[in-house]
Amino acid sequence: MLDPRSQSAIEYYFAEVVPEGATPPEWPLDRLFAWLHAILHYVVREEQARAGFRREVRLASGPGHRDPAPDPLAALIRHERQRILTHCIPRLGRDYRAVIEMRMQGRPNSEIAGRLRVNPNTVATRLSRGIRTLARCIRHRAASSRGSSDA
Repeated sequence: MLDPRSQSAIEYYFAEVVPEGATPPEWPLDRLFAWLHAILHYVVREEQARAGFRREVRLASGPGHRDPAPDPLAALIRHERQRILTHCIPRLGRDYRAVIEMRMQGRPNSEIAGRLRVNPNTVATRLSRGIRTLARCIRHRAASSRGSSDA
């Protein structure tokens, strides 16, 4: 069963249309993506373990070992994440992008406010609006890619 916070975040950020007056969920978009990434990482590891167990083939391990067949799901996720970032991040305003980038580096709002010489409430507002703008861009991108794949 999903945590209610993750469920509300998924419903809000991935809705086809956000209802008028809907309040943003407790989890910001970056936390939801981190949570989804952790789940995907866990699923991929479990599948690799099951496949390895079924094959009963021991792969060499160690610091210099490279898997001859890179994980296609991980490569696909990295590629799609890069395409989304390349498409959506530049569409943010300079102020929103600066705040989101510093927040992604783990900086607290108070430190970001000091660096940008703005009020911490301004940082929170820019962060919230920037994440909403990214969410809209991602939803639009997902909708347009679904429409093109149906053709």
